[in-house]
Amino acid sequence: MGQSIAQTVLASVGLELAGVWVRSDGPARRAEPHLLRGLILNTNLEALVAASDVAIDFTLPGATRQVLQAALKAGTPLVCGVSGLGSRQMDGIREAAQSIPVLYDRNMSLGVAVLTELVRQAAQSLGEGYAATVAETHHVHKKDAPSGTALQLGAALARARNQDFDEHYRYDPDDTSPRRAPQDIVFTVERRGEVAGDHSVCFASDLEQLILRHTVSDRRVFAEGALRAGRWLVRQAPGLYAMRDVVHAGDRVPVSVT
Repeated sequence: MGQSIAQTVLASVGLELAGVWVRSDGPARRAEPHLLRGLILNTNLEALVAASDVAIDFTLPGATRQVLQAALKAGTPLVCGVSGLGSRQMDGIREAAQSIPVLYDRNMSLGVAVLTELVRQAAQSLGEGYAATVAETHHVHKKDAPSGTALQLGAALARARNQDFDEHYRYDPDDTSPRRAPQDIVFTVERRGEVAGDHSVCFASDLEQLILRHTVSDRRVFAEGALRAGRWLVRQAPGLYAMRDVVHAGDRVPVSVT
């Protein structure tokens, strides 16, 4: 994602790449020259964030606290797309959002933001009489399962039904029929090839099925979404935002990004 975002910024009109934060001993330092062409590598996170209009973070959960501290110190808006965050990191994001604009989302695709809204609407309209299944397919290198996006869709579905998500969440990779009750939200996971991302939500009754699906054909969609989020976030007041806010606003403003 870091490479994709940086290269997309360099190819975009109205955007300027302030730099890319890397560890002094990290893999980015040992990357092939053609991957580093045009990139300004910087090991000083605080200086880099302070010199930017907005920071975009796709690192790892272990770096989230450091990135938040740098953004808070500089007063720089932050777009965060780090997956696998725990409760402690999320608490840190919510706390930071009291002082600076922060946009956090598990998936930066505009299509997934719209899909989440459609899932919410369908769940509200159909009710618990329709059994819900969230299916996702990703490349064989993806380690977490279900994906963060699948969990986001399931959580949106549960909220729309006024359900406790943890109570109705069902995923068992060794069980082909994990549903225990009609109200359960069942997850199925497949890992194959180099699939960038495929998510679907099925609502099924005895008489019909409604299937909502989103497919990624190029991972660049996540970079484009993150940059659109950055353009929008730089104009916002302190608070915690998500991609659905960007979709509804549709605002575009040229900025410098890290």
